[in-house]
Amino acid sequence: MRLTDITALAHRDGNRIDLAWTNPAPAQDPGVRVVRRTGTHPADPDDGVVVADGTGLLRATDSGLQGETVYYYTLFPYHGSPRVYDPDPHNRVSAMAIAPYDFAGRIYSLLPAIYRRYDAGRVPAPGTGLPADRDKGELRRFLDLPGGELDRLYSLARAALSLTDLDRVEGLLLPLLADWIGWQTDYGLPIAKQRSEIRFAPWLYQTVGGVANLDATVARITGRPNRTKEFVHNVARTNRPERLNLWSTVRAAGTTAFPDPALASVDFAYDGRPAAVTEADGSVLFLYHTLRLHGWDIWSKRYADGAWQPSRPVVDRPGIDKHPSAALVGSRLWLFWQGCDPAQTGAGRIWRIWFTTRDGGPGGTFAAPAVFGDPGTERRMPTAVADNAGGLWLFWLESVGGTWQVRYNRHDGTNWVLATAATMPMGGGKPPRVEDDLFVLFHPTSAGQRLWLFWARHEPGGPPGQTRWSVVFRVKQGLDPAAADWTPISALPKTGTGGYHDRQPAALPTPSGDLEVFVSSTSAGGWGIVRSTLAIGPLTWSAPQQAVGGPSARRAPLAVGTGAGTLLVFRSNQSLVYASDTFRATRIADHRYGGTATVLTGDAAKLALRGEYEDFQTYTYDAGSNGVRTNDDRIARDTVGLYLTPGTADPDAIKAMLSRLAGELAGFLPVTVRAVFIPS
Repeated sequence: MRLTDITALAHRDGNRIDLAWTNPAPAQDPGVRVVRRTGTHPADPDDGVVVADGTGLLRATDSGLQGETVYYYTLFPYHGSPRVYDPDPHNRVSAMAIAPYDFAGRIYSLLPAIYRRYDAGRVPAPGTGLPADRDKGELRRFLDLPGGELDRLYSLARAALSLTDLDRVEGLLLPLLADWIGWQTDYGLPIAKQRSEIRFAPWLYQTVGGVANLDATVARITGRPNRTKEFVHNVARTNRPERLNLWSTVRAAGTTAFPDPALASVDFAYDGRPAAVTEADGSVLFLYHTLRLHGWDIWSKRYADGAWQPSRPVVDRPGIDKHPSAALVGSRLWLFWQGCDPAQTGAGRIWRIWFTTRDGGPGGTFAAPAVFGDPGTERRMPTAVADNAGGLWLFWLESVGGTWQVRYNRHDGTNWVLATAATMPMGGGKPPRVEDDLFVLFHPTSAGQRLWLFWARHEPGGPPGQTRWSVVFRVKQGLDPAAADWTPISALPKTGTGGYHDRQPAALPTPSGDLEVFVSSTSAGGWGIVRSTLAIGPLTWSAPQQAVGGPSARRAPLAVGTGAGTLLVFRSNQSLVYASDTFRATRIADHRYGGTATVLTGDAAKLALRGEYEDFQTYTYDAGSNGVRTNDDRIARDTVGLYLTPGTADPDAIKAMLSRLAGELAGFLPVTVRAVFIPS
């Protein structure tokens, strides 16, 4: 029910406000509850200090207030028992309490003493007049008239010092402050919300066009949550491959499932896995290549005490340095990688294997890089491992007569054992065909199966006449590099027609002595991490299980034992979600890492995201029809999508909300950007 004639007046004596109103329907709602707050009007009967509460009330006095402070009142009519409130948004009023500066007393004290002497004898007769005036003469009581107004004027003048203080200024004056900075006031908002809008308006202006700004603007205008998406990252470009960042997940000892992964580093690459060594202090040092301004470098990142430490450069120079492999022999850390100088042309531009060493433990420094072997021989894809006899094994691909062959050698701590590196022998009368993803593992307990070499190559799979990436392996039984004691080549089995890819194998010994092998596989649709157990005796495989899946690509796994569990590191183009620096409540999804990837029709998880906020797939540019673009033409560099949650299924209400939003949003978007509305 709406009350009428609501007034709030500051009493001339100060620290007090008198309220009055008219109840047009006392039979309907005989009771009124008056609630007071500072800063904004009370929103409900319990939102503030109760000034008066009863039936038949038409006025109330609020005393003991602080001078020069604005107080906000809401009147809540009610009826019945238990009471039922009948609120109305118009039952609000505000007033500023004045402070008693006693200007009347100051003026009186300035009069000649003879006036005060004669006036003292003219006090009211006992039992007459106001209690506050019983000691005042006629002249002193007369001066209360101008003195009270001077108190009021002085209080108003002092309150004017706070006219630009958003926390103290009278709510009716907030539109003036908003006009000074060009902010359009929404009079339908509570006073507290109006204050908040003006306070954050400068930050909104500074971040015009930002995702967080748009989220905040939509929430302010509609009162509903929103997520803003930049469709520029969904435009397919042939020169924009997937940016594979480093992600990690830790499986606790004694468990089988890996929890959801977390970002380890945004030092991205387009291919290749990291290498890792466990240091003497128990930390794990990861080495990987990443793109810098001057080319590809080798960087390191340490995992210690369950947390990632900052990244550090190891090989920082112009050129291409990629695919590192590392092994720790005693206190010496060996680091190998393949390098190429793009400035060279012709026969001089070849891949070479480089290496460096570090002595002195984790605090040591790496020596200057040097070329491994003959600089005129093309070599690539090094993979190194330490054995339990103080030796270092290095395997690599070497170009021999235009054919890539696997070569290997062992360093005994002083020299390379073989003057001429050995070549991995034929397998079943056929070349081993090592095409990519070379990985070597030394088994610490199996004396007859010391060196396990895994790699990927194409094998028949899928429809007739097609091939798929497949993982194969073979074992070198002893530690004599001159002995050709290699087992036959075996393969990781595939299910069905084998119409999916398996590659980038990485193995880790289990407590029982078998091997847990992780591969990057498309068996579930897109690229994910699959693990299987390889029994080292019969060389049989367990059924594959998904270790890390999802719509994003999961590539190049590497598993390391940490004592407390298994740390699995891999590369992924998963989008990042982070909080806005300006508006902490806003969560922003960064889709820039998705890249332009080939569509896999069997990747149901990724295809299910089409049109959703989380969709990171790429499409051809939406140019519209006849030069006109609609809400459905979204895939464009100049388009942002507003994924709204209207909170209603009424199409007319949604249409009205979008119309209001479109009218006000223009001031918060660059002129080169268009917004499309996508209600959920």
